[in-house]
Amino acid sequence: MNDLHIIPLIVAGSLLLTLFGFFLITYLVVQKRKQNAYAMERAKTLVDHQNNILRTKIEEQEHTMSQISKELHDNVKSRLGFAQMSMYQIGDLATDSKQALKIEKTNKMIEEAINELHNISHSLNSTFVESAGLAQTLEKELENVRLFKNISCQLHITGEPVSLARQREVHVFRIAQEAIQNSMKHAMATSINFTLDYSDELLVMTITDNGRGFDKQQDMKGLGFVSMAQRARYIQGTLEVTSAPAKGTSVVLTLKQDSNGADN
Repeated sequence: MNDLHIIPLIVAGSLLLTLFGFFLITYLVVQKRKQNAYAMERAKTLVDHQNNILRTKIEEQEHTMSQISKELHDNVKSRLGFAQMSMYQIGDLATDSKQALKIEKTNKMIEEAINELHNISHSLNSTFVESAGLAQTLEKELENVRLFKNISCQLHITGEPVSLARQREVHVFRIAQEAIQNSMKHAMATSINFTLDYSDELLVMTITDNGRGFDKQQDMKGLGFVSMAQRARYIQGTLEVTSAPAKGTSVVLTLKQDSNGADN
């Protein structure tokens, strides 16, 4: 076979190999894209499933707290009211100043219990939080801590306050409540400081205390931090906790103001 016949065969073979390589690469690229799309869809499905579970859990928590709030307001508070009325009637029957003083002190304790119960009922009720707004509800919560727990509390607001979606503000408030409980019950803090920092795009809530702190490597799975982190993730925010033994604790929640969150 002379060179005139070999050259076309070589050219044809080269073209076939090139075409084969092209189709092979195209096939591999398409398959890779399909695999990536499937992986992304599977990951999205998993995230959606986790969010649905988290949403259900949080809704159950809010429903339970609302039921407790209603029971405190409608039942326990009314019973204390009747008890107070009875004490006033008994006071009229007091035969000496010593009895009258004891009855007066008892009435005062009942009055304080009614007031504290009223405040607890409001703080548990998400409707109250939604209607009053985040800053006012936080200030009321800290006022109760100062009054009934004798702990120094301060709320500082920087920037121009912007209202979030009502349910998002409820979740922010619940995170703040959990942090307060940690500071009082576990950290044994005597001072708690809150800062709400509003910028053009972000809301940053910082909570610091002077408590005994803790080892993050050991205690982060407890003390309510799991619930706080879940709520932060649910409203598309980030939660950062800084602490060390004898160094106090700092909790920082950051979320975008223009984000609709999971439950706008």
